[in-house]
Amino acid sequence: MKKLFLLSLAIFALLLPSSVLAQFGEPEIRKKEVPKNLYDEGYKAGFGFIFGANDFGFGVGGQYRRVLSRYTEAHLSFKISGLKDPREQVFIDYFFGTKTIPNKYKRVVSFPITLGMKKRVLAEEVSDNFRFFGSFSGGPVFAFSYPYFNDRNRNGFRENNPQAYDTFERPNDILTGWSDGDWHLGLTGSAEIGIDFNANFANLQSFMFGYNFYYFDQGLQILEPSQPQLDDTGNPRYENGELQITNNYAPKKFYGSAQISFVFGWMWD
Repeated sequence: MKKLFLLSLAIFALLLPSSVLAQFGEPEIRKKEVPKNLYDEGYKAGFGFIFGANDFGFGVGGQYRRVLSRYTEAHLSFKISGLKDPREQVFIDYFFGTKTIPNKYKRVVSFPITLGMKKRVLAEEVSDNFRFFGSFSGGPVFAFSYPYFNDRNRNGFRENNPQAYDTFERPNDILTGWSDGDWHLGLTGSAEIGIDFNANFANLQSFMFGYNFYYFDQGLQILEPSQPQLDDTGNPRYENGELQITNNYAPKKFYGSAQISFVFGWMWD
């Protein structure tokens, strides 16, 4: 019995140091997994259709994306959208369905072409099917302006009341006046934050919110450059049968607006 006790004591003494070390030693370091991303999943490029809206109206276009690294992409975008002066006021007759825009002089359609970068953020904190990112882009914008009405006497003002003026100038429909239009070249840029949805990286589904601007060095004359002079009774003043006018709105160079955009498309390797 004594020998058995001594043998048990010896075995316990040998095991004790290793147990203590196992209990108080540092735990094994586990390697942190890299979040799923387009680069590691083998997707190198993609294309999507853009649908957006801002203070100037609605726009559509396309976007090509190129994957550069795990969390970085480059993108090339082309859009077609309306452009209006923020000072415009629209009045709608809901009974007859007619729309009136006082002082409107030109309609404008813009064609921005931008090159930008997109960077995923919070990749380790947020799940892979809800990928936050920041993006910025810039490039040239081509704008086409054409008459809102047929300015017969070329005075830069629409005579819209037959009782007050010698002539009456009707607004053009949206497809009229293109032959009298002009092209303008400017700069555009945007800064956005957004989310890429869907755990299936082959499907491109993005929502973006940000700020977009246009700049034209010569300005765009979207509102009427002239207005009639009035006599003491408040009526338009004529001299030798010609309406007397004075300056009104100057060309506007800078246009800025908040915007939201949606992109739907696909990625490939």
